[in-house]
Amino acid sequence: MENLVYLMVLGCLTLLCTADLRKHFNISQLNSVDTTRYHALRLFNNDHPNRLRQALKKCPSSNTLFPVKIFSSEEPFFCPAVFISADALLAPALCLKVMQPTEDHPSSHMFAMVEAEHVFYYESGRRYISKIFYHPKLDDEPAYHNVAIVKLRNPIRETLTANGQSIVACLWSEPKLRSERVFLGEWFKYQPEQNAAFRWLDLPTISRKECREELSKSKAVVPELDRGIVEWQLCVKDNKNRTMIEFCEARSSGPLFMTLGNTVYVVGMPTVHIDDCNVQVEVFNRVSYFLDWIEAIVWPRLENV
Repeated sequence: MENLVYLMVLGCLTLLCTADLRKHFNISQLNSVDTTRYHALRLFNNDHPNRLRQALKKCPSSNTLFPVKIFSSEEPFFCPAVFISADALLAPALCLKVMQPTEDHPSSHMFAMVEAEHVFYYESGRRYISKIFYHPKLDDEPAYHNVAIVKLRNPIRETLTANGQSIVACLWSEPKLRSERVFLGEWFKYQPEQNAAFRWLDLPTISRKECREELSKSKAVVPELDRGIVEWQLCVKDNKNRTMIEFCEARSSGPLFMTLGNTVYVVGMPTVHIDDCNVQVEVFNRVSYFLDWIEAIVWPRLENV
């Protein structure tokens, strides 16, 4: 009998001790970092009207994939670009550098033309360039900061196509993409003694690890990528479009796009062409990494709006 009483008392004490060890949860312990625990979903792209980035404030709700070429009257080649406002384009800086001799001002010989030339009204479709802004780190790390903002002498008068879509692309502001599918517009030499052909590629993105493994297959050194693949870069792999032309052949790759609904975003800018046919990847720099610098040049007066 005494043993039974002892066991009952011991059991009660054990339950009490166990209850005492539990931590009581109260409202002060809400996790403000992991808000999804409480069904509070963050707004897409931080899309609160009072906190929108300038690039997102100027983003058209409906736009289209729109290839643009930058030419020089003194050089026999062109550079790819994309409209990010009515008077500004985003372009690969290294391409522009080889087009522009250091002594010449771009307005004397460089101009932009688009496939649908009806948006231009001067000099048979030409819009001359007034200034080129190169990324401040371009000289030190060219491939990793291969981006430039091209300002036109006169903005385009009409940014909408006949079907009401804007030719101005939006700029993606987040490090992570919302889709694994991206689109690459590129010009390439297809038929002899003819101008470059154009095509859109629907490509999958791959991880940085996969990208490094693919680049390790290269038998040729790529000196421009001396730091390897860094965190602000993304890679795409071509494994189904090789019937016309391979990645290693001469091409002019434009910006990398992602579409969400009716909205087209620029997500990447090209780094350097890898001319080794053992490698079927292309490396891009994420636009989100350069966004502060881009906004300060393209929309400087909107900082406090």
